[in-house]
Order: sequence, then structure tokens, then C-alpha cells
Amino acid sequence: MHTNQRLLAEELVRRGISLEVLDAEIELLKASYQGHQEFLLDRYSSLFPFPVTKLSSDKIFVKNMLERGGLAVPQGRHFDIESIKYALEYAEYLGFPLVLKPNWGSYGNNVYIGIASIQELKTCLKDLFSALGKKIPFLLERQFTGQEYRIFITKEGKYAVAHRDPAHVIGDGKHTIQQLAEIESAKRTDRSRYCLYPIVIDSAVEAFLKKNGKTLGFVPQPGENVYLRFSSNIAKGASCSDVTDKFHPTVIEIAKRVLTLFQGLPYVGIDLMTKDITAPHEMDSYVIVEINANPSFSLHMLPANGQPRNVAAWVADLIFPETRAQKLS
Repeated sequence: MHTNQRLLAEELVRRGISLEVLDAEIELLKASYQGHQEFLLDRYSSLFPFPVTKLSSDKIFVKNMLERGGLAVPQGRHFDIESIKYALEYAEYLGFPLVLKPNWGSYGNNVYIGIASIQELKTCLKDLFSALGKKIPFLLERQFTGQEYRIFITKEGKYAVAHRDPAHVIGDGKHTIQQLAEIESAKRTDRSRYCLYPIVIDSAVEAFLKKNGKTLGFVPQPGENVYLRFSSNIAKGASCSDVTDKFHPTVIEIAKRVLTLFQGLPYVGIDLMTKDITAPHEMDSYVIVEINANPSFSLHMLPANGQPRNVAAWVADLIFPETRAQKLS
């Protein structure tokens, strides 16, 4: 099992729920407890209505729903290959830097951040179509400046908040950026203890460093913090800290409104960017980047820093409510 499904499976087993692997390749389990049976596909269960689950992966639909619900989203529009001319004109209107992302996707793949010119946008569009085909709809958005957070919230009002910091290295005056990334990645091999992945070094990292006047061969000064990419995706090497006890209450009010908009979802992960997580949130101080109906558990249960939050227990409460008395405190 991958980490997130394993965390849920371990919680179910702790409660006396038996598990049977029906198809290891697609991660299909059967969970049974005193006559109650559930099929678990990854972490999906009978709790998830198909229509709203399917629609929540459509970034254009999600953005429209959030905007109609009075929540802040990045300024932008969606286009396709038939409307490239208008997309380029709109990019000039929005101003740079921009974000380009496909309508469907995960793990930050094929998302281009920090686009600084029309020529760079054209190159990114070419790469996008090459990777995903020319029929893929895409969004162009003005880039928001702020820190990124993942909010996990259930329909019962339980929540956890994690700060995701983009992949970076800290200089020692001796090693290159490449070497520092390799040293840090070597510490991230035990996925049972932390949610961290090795730092991915790819063309996006090289382009990001070039924009900032550096290369992988650059030797940072002792204590110098060098970021390697714009995106804060954990699978690409970002770090993660629990901040559940540090945010302003308006953050959770926003999260509750999101879950209300997507009726039927038992819980959701919300990617929110904000200028200050501790301050009251107004329409100009945050944006919701996207939502995830199948959010990570490990961000909250295995953070690199801060207090772990047992979100798997909250999910188990929803799937098998009759086992609440069996859960660990």
C-alpha cells in the first residue's frame, strides 16, 4: 500500500476491522466489521457520491463553484488550443507572473508557475500540449504571492492545517545546491516516520534557479536558504509543518464554506494561499488554489515539524461510526 492508504488501513485494523486485499494493483480492499462491509478503493468508500467526487477533480468547475460561493480564487480564465490567441491576449491583460495549469491533474505535474513573459508562456503551452495532448483545457491565472497551506476538514467539523514550504536547501559554504539536495534527500528514505519525499531535481528546478541567477553548481553561504522551485508539492520535495494551533479562526470558516459548496463530500483537502495565516481573512488576503476529494493523510499524521493529527481516525469514524469506542485516544 502507498502511505496514505496504509495509514487508514492501520487505523481500521486497530479498531478490530478486518481487511482483505481484493486487488493489490488498484489498491482495492474489503473492510468488514460485525456484518458491515465496505469496499475501499485507495481511500474512497461508499461515503463518496460519484458525481461530486468526479466534479471535484475538474479545476474549471471547482473554480467557478468557489467564485459563485463568494470565496477568493486566483484571477484568471480557462482556454483551450482553439483559443490560444485570446489566451495570449488575456495574459498580457493580467500581467506577469502567471500560472498555467491543465484542467485535470495532480502532484503538481504539468503546472507552470512564475511565467514571466509571453515567450515563456508560449514555451510552457508547447510543453503542456506535448505532455497531455492538444485537447486538454487549461487555466491561466495571475500568480498570488503568499504561503501555501493544506486544510483537511470533515463534515463533522474536525480539521487540521499544514504549511507546505517549497523544496529548498540550506547552504553550508562547502557543498553545491545539487549536493545539498542529495544530502537532504538521503535523510528522507523512511516514509513511515515523515511525509517528506526526496527532492526532485528536474528542468523546472534548473529554470527556477536560472531566473534567480544560480545553477545547481552554485555553493550557498552558510545558513543561506535557497529555494528550488515555486510549487510546494510534497512529492517534489517540499517540507511540511503542522500549524493547526496557529491560524486565525476565519481560515476554518472558509474551509467550512468550501465543504458546504460541495454537498456530499465527507471531507476535503483545500489548498489555500494567504499572506498571513494568523490574521483575519478578507477577499484580498487569500486565494483557494484548488480542492482535493482524496487528500493526503501523511501531511497531517507524519509532518516534518509540529504535532501529528490523526486524520485517519476521523475518516474511520465516518466510514465505520460503530467503531468510535474502539479508536485510540
